Amino acid sequence: MSSSAARYDRSLALICVLFVAMAASVASPSAAEIYKWADESGHTHYADGIDSVPQRYRAQATPIGLRNSPEATAVTESGVRKEPTGGTTIRYTPGDRIVIDARVNGRHGVKLLLDTGADRTLIAPRALVAAGASLTHGGIKGSITGVTGKADIQHVRIDSIEVGEARVAPLFVISYDMSQTGYDGLLGRDFLDRFDVKIDSSRGLVTFAPKK
Repeated sequence: MSSSAARYDRSLALICVLFVAMAASVASPSAAEIYKWADESGHTHYADGIDSVPQRYRAQATPIGLRNSPEATAVTESGVRKEPTGGTTIRYTPGDRIVIDARVNGRHGVKLLLDTGADRTLIAPRALVAAGASLTHGGIKGSITGVTGKADIQHVRIDSIEVGEARVAPLFVISYDMSQTGYDGLLGRDFLDRFDVKIDSSRGLVTFAPKK
């Protein structure tokens, strides 16, 4: 990946993690509580469960009233646990940014930029609406500040997100308009960390395998 592409990806990752205001709340049964904390630079971060917060910040970390799916499993409203399923391999052009063809709620295709530095998955509001997700019920509204300035965002629950046969359900994602980038959003670590992801830059291959 070129240095300019790497800088671009880091900029997009910054958008993901610099939350400055959040309000309201929503919960999914038996899911991990999301905690927030600020680092030495004053940047706010979020993590699923207190164990995911770096040790030196745990004393100041506070729950925000939002729950997300645990890393190892996702829980449906019926209480039946559904582990991330399937594996897949995708191709990309070595040296270029990795663009993933994904499906939201099993019905709407989106192009997401794979970003291992992004804590959260971002998806454009228009794509979420097209997939049948609600932007008016059960979401947390707030704002984020990044290199492009300040913007309003919303945390939205989707039923599933799929990359080939690799699937996570359900998942909370950030509704954010990235139309100026040419992509529908970012695929972040809330999805990636549930799989063993291997990037073969010499062959231009990315493989996803469910963690055991």
